[in-house]
Amino acid sequence: MRPFLFASLITAAFAGACGHVPLTSLPKLSRIDIRSTRLADLRAGLSLPADIRPLPGGVTMTIVVEPREGGRHERKVVLEEVRDATELAALPVMVSPGRRLTVFRLSANDAARLSAFREEQLLGSGQNGNRGSLSLGADKACRLGDLSGKPIPMTSYLKTSETQDYVVVTRDLDLREAVRAIDPKIDLADAIPPCDTAGGQRLSGSPGAS
Repeated sequence: MRPFLFASLITAAFAGACGHVPLTSLPKLSRIDIRSTRLADLRAGLSLPADIRPLPGGVTMTIVVEPREGGRHERKVVLEEVRDATELAALPVMVSPGRRLTVFRLSANDAARLSAFREEQLLGSGQNGNRGSLSLGADKACRLGDLSGKPIPMTSYLKTSETQDYVVVTRDLDLREAVRAIDPKIDLADAIPPCDTAGGQRLSGSPGAS
């Protein structure tokens, strides 16, 4: 079986996201192949309430390779925000009023570095039995105002050389419920701090949090 790219993109808490992937997205996502997808073309989008902002350095991509003889090789990089006016102007309409869309990509250097890692671990001589996966995650965000008791919906998108357009990965995942599922005692006001005090804080409840 061809090893497909498994992509999950959520924020604040990763658990439970798979249940939010629309069924209509699965055929498109299943066409993505980690062995051949052009990493420089990959784009990840986050649609959040306008007063919730991803922090620089908080959106990452991880490639994991599991050799057939056992073991695990991993490379993780930080994605950069897309600021090219021409590319942003060409984005399809994906955000409703009161939401803000932020798009991320690999830097040219990281795309080349991860492509070389993939070549060595998945495409080299004798590597046919190795399995690979790719995941996208966001674990740093801040807020511009106070948090109310209302849901905090997040929709995520993925675009690759195979999909050609943006595919919904998670639709309206409630960050409040996601954090509560990880730990009911987490204070969301601490997990998503004010932007003027956030600095490099990592969202509580997310894998890798200190």
